[in-house]
Amino acid sequence: MAKTLFGELTMAEAAAVAKRKKKPVVILPMGALEAHGEHLPLWTDSVTPYELAKRVAARTRAIVLPPINYGFCYTLRPWAGTVSVKSHTFALIIRDITRELARNGFDRILYMNGHGANATIAGHVLKELEDEFTGSPLHGRGKRSAGSCPTFRACIVSWWSIKELGAEAGHADENEASMVMALTGWKKRKSVQARSKRYFGRVIPMPKHQLTKYGYSGKVSGESKEKGERMANIVVDKLVKLVKADLLLKED
Repeated sequence: MAKTLFGELTMAEAAAVAKRKKKPVVILPMGALEAHGEHLPLWTDSVTPYELAKRVAARTRAIVLPPINYGFCYTLRPWAGTVSVKSHTFALIIRDITRELARNGFDRILYMNGHGANATIAGHVLKELEDEFTGSPLHGRGKRSAGSCPTFRACIVSWWSIKELGAEAGHADENEASMVMALTGWKKRKSVQARSKRYFGRVIPMPKHQLTKYGYSGKVSGESKEKGERMANIVVDKLVKLVKADLLLKED
């Protein structure tokens, strides 16, 4: 049976995989370590994309990298347990890992995101690396230079953004809680429904009451393992299609 975890490959196995004519998609889970109310673990944003990625790999030829367990989570710093890195630190991490994967011969990378801010930062980095890897002249001008990974393609997916879920994005809400319960066996814990407020646009500094005093937003208390399994199946089914489409899956 083919190995699906990058970290379990030997040096020789990694070299052999990178030399395949049809190289596998490698999945990099991007997470964070931050407060998720009083009812969810601090590593929610890391364990969720990692476990989803492993399910995707089990049904495809994809290989899952060890997750990035730290992210840019400044808005949650007032709550205990949050360990944030600066935005430029996270950008450098993404840049270096991506360059190293390309150097090793991997040119298809799915960035499986579990923390909102990661996607924005990673997206900026990858757009810059596109020029570096492909050597594409800007606006069709100039000569095309030889890039270090001319066949490079990447895709960033935040699991909650998959439209088939039909769910609003909250933080540590019942949808996220249900996913954690289904993917990890986390037991339901008591949560207090408190009010949070929505604001138009992205307001900085974060307005008071955008998150509850418990460090979450959205509806809680309706989570269940069964609901999480239904959600996980929807996410995995969509990502399996994405991988099989070589990271170019058209939306209906």
